Amino acid sequence: MKAFAIFFYLSSVPFKKGACGFFAFLLFQLFVFQAQGQDKVFIDSISDQAHFKYSDYDYPEAIRLAQEALSLSQSEDYKEGILRSQLYLLMASQESGKETYDPKAVEILIPELEEKGLWLEQARALSFLANTYAFFGDVEKSIQNHLKALTIYEEHELITGMASVYNSLGLIYYDQHDFDEAFFYIRKSLAMEEGVGDLKRVHTSLNNLAIIFEYTGPIDSAIFYHKQALDIAYQTKSPYTIGLSLSNLGNNYANDGQLDLAESTLLEALRIRDSLGYSRGLAYTHNRLANLYLEKNEYQKSQFHAQKSLENAELASELKVIRMAYERMMELAEKTGNTAQELKYLKLATELKDSLLNDSNTKEITQMMANYDFEKRQMLDSIQNAQVMREQSLLYEERLKVERNRQIIFLISGILLLVLAVSWWRRYIFIRKSNFAIAAEKERSDDLLLNILPENVAQELKEKGYSDARDFEKVTVIFTDFADFTKKAQHLSAKELVNELNTCFKEFDKIVESKGLEKIKTIGDAYLVAAGLDSKSDALSAIEAALEMKEFILERNQNPSIPTKAKFDMRVGINSGSVVAGIVGIKKFQYDIWGDTVNTAQRMESNCELNRINISENTYELVKNDPRFEFEYRGEIEVKGKGLMKMWFIMRSKTS
Repeated sequence: MKAFAIFFYLSSVPFKKGACGFFAFLLFQLFVFQAQGQDKVFIDSISDQAHFKYSDYDYPEAIRLAQEALSLSQSEDYKEGILRSQLYLLMASQESGKETYDPKAVEILIPELEEKGLWLEQARALSFLANTYAFFGDVEKSIQNHLKALTIYEEHELITGMASVYNSLGLIYYDQHDFDEAFFYIRKSLAMEEGVGDLKRVHTSLNNLAIIFEYTGPIDSAIFYHKQALDIAYQTKSPYTIGLSLSNLGNNYANDGQLDLAESTLLEALRIRDSLGYSRGLAYTHNRLANLYLEKNEYQKSQFHAQKSLENAELASELKVIRMAYERMMELAEKTGNTAQELKYLKLATELKDSLLNDSNTKEITQMMANYDFEKRQMLDSIQNAQVMREQSLLYEERLKVERNRQIIFLISGILLLVLAVSWWRRYIFIRKSNFAIAAEKERSDDLLLNILPENVAQELKEKGYSDARDFEKVTVIFTDFADFTKKAQHLSAKELVNELNTCFKEFDKIVESKGLEKIKTIGDAYLVAAGLDSKSDALSAIEAALEMKEFILERNQNPSIPTKAKFDMRVGINSGSVVAGIVGIKKFQYDIWGDTVNTAQRMESNCELNRINISENTYELVKNDPRFEFEYRGEIEVKGKGLMKMWFIMRSKTS
């Protein structure tokens, strides 16, 4: 209406040379398109709410919303809206009273849904139809419709739809007592639903998984999964699912011999289900209470609940539930000695059981699942061909409708697409640059972390936020120091001093890395290294590294281009033993080692001669048999805080 009013207003404004009519017509078209689009979005939202209420088992509200959407769709002549609301109205109406189940009414809608491209509603209709046929005990038609729905969901990669079909297939196998296949499909459904995070759907799969465990055992597993399902039911605050889980859990408590706990749980489930008025659920819970009181020899209570179970089962008109009620009445008659009633209900239960379970059903299911991949391919091809034909037909009709103003529409569409394309491109460039920057920063931070920490410690720090200290039993520690460093430093500028130290320590770093050792830290002119903190190095690696450090210093001191004041003499001490390694502090942290082994290595260095390598008895025992080295025993030397200690100078063998 707003569009018409604006159109007539603009037509009355005096523009020159007919500009008014053209401009008014353009705005009129735009307002009409916008108004129609808003109406359709509003109607679709009501239909979506109707399906949501249906999924939440609130059938009266689902019916009301579907009727409202249908009325609005008809007034707007919105074909797709009419089909969607009709489907949800049928589903909610039939589900609210199963005696009104009418598969034909749903089957008529399916081709129309497909023709309009409403694939989601088509799949939902097929699933509903499959469950309806399962209700009537027609397993073959149920499987066929489930597989058709599964094909559509797979084509559109809708995980929740695929999971719901797998769940239904699992229940069909469960009804046929093929529990291995039932477990397979239910677990497959549960994995998908947990990935999506839909609690209501996860509840359904957990509940079905627990029901299978009731038959296969162990009963503890059934109770475990029913408790998980009950927790989720309370989270979603759904009275229907709470009542369902309490009823199932109470039944399992009874199977486990916890009769008092079973009674209180089932009575609470009965209270909730009675407030909802669902006959099928009431039939199950009354049946379980009848069985419980039968076990407790309270026959009067058992008789009451058995009768209520049968009344609600007949009201729900579901064959499987009626059979369960007959069996309970039969057991009660047997206990009370009523032979006539026992034979009556035995006959009724047997007839229903034979109609629900037979050998051919299992064979038909197996054959259909075996042929599914082939049929799926053919079905996909036919769907794709039909889709192409529909698109061509719709395109032709659309061209006829918009022929008069197509140039204007193309122009507006082109501008919008150009703006969107530029916006998307700029966003793509921005995101790409941001990702490159983030990746570069991450690489820099990882490199920095690996530069100050061992790889395994750095990985543990990134994963946990902290690193545990560790004990190492076989570690060889190298401690080096420059002789008379303080005196020589007085003759060098700060820059020269740092440059000379950096030259030496850079070479030490290369040697350490090549031998697979772990540099711990530098303390002034001291340099601390450890071998054996991983599987890459040992005492021999440490000795080789120390010899190369000494040889580098001696060679450097022979270089005439280096000033005498910048030449250093060094002492090297080595000891082997156990250490504790880890990270200290929370700011400017570093990897460090502690223990008597470290202190002894420092004592070996302080008791060493210039440009020699002094090793302890512990290290000597580890390398004494290696022909690459020669040793000079120094005897027992007094060491501060340690007493007399045996020491050796180590050098390369002349033959090596």
